[in-house]
Amino acid sequence: MLKELYLIRHAHPQPNTGLAYDRVPGPPLSEAGREEARATGLYLSQCGLEQLFVSPLDRTQETARLIAEHTQAPIQIEEALAEHRSDESFESVSARVQALLARIEQDSFTRVGFVTHGSPTKALLQTLSNGALDLSRFVFDNGNHVPTAGVWRAERTSEGWRLELVFTPAMARAG
Repeated sequence: MLKELYLIRHAHPQPNTGLAYDRVPGPPLSEAGREEARATGLYLSQCGLEQLFVSPLDRTQETARLIAEHTQAPIQIEEALAEHRSDESFESVSARVQALLARIEQDSFTRVGFVTHGSPTKALLQTLSNGALDLSRFVFDNGNHVPTAGVWRAERTSEGWRLELVFTPAMARAG
């Protein structure tokens, strides 16, 4: 039974690459983004992740590879975790990540990470909290509810899922 789910946003991408942000391959990570991803990996190395499920875009795959250097968690690409496309409704994003979550809950994993984007993270936070989490308290770049390379932990309790923003690159810099 899934006991912990870590929602990890990709690290900071290179700006102005000319690549579509919401389509494969999307922009790669910047050097600052690589440093963010390494810091996130160091944090996650203590969490016992069994698997990383990762969006197919380059910035999430690169983030996941840098995290896996610390966690040794295997990486599996999942289309359901892809960026919210400009021609896609938020409801569609929500439906695809909910289907993925339901499928993973049928597996034997107890602790996994999703390396994804802002919109899929928002959809998962709303799903796991049954809409009860006040996301207006957590607003970062471009209205996202997790900063680049940030981590939300969802912990299953007898009352449902307990959600906490447990890591941001700023926390790592603060020591």
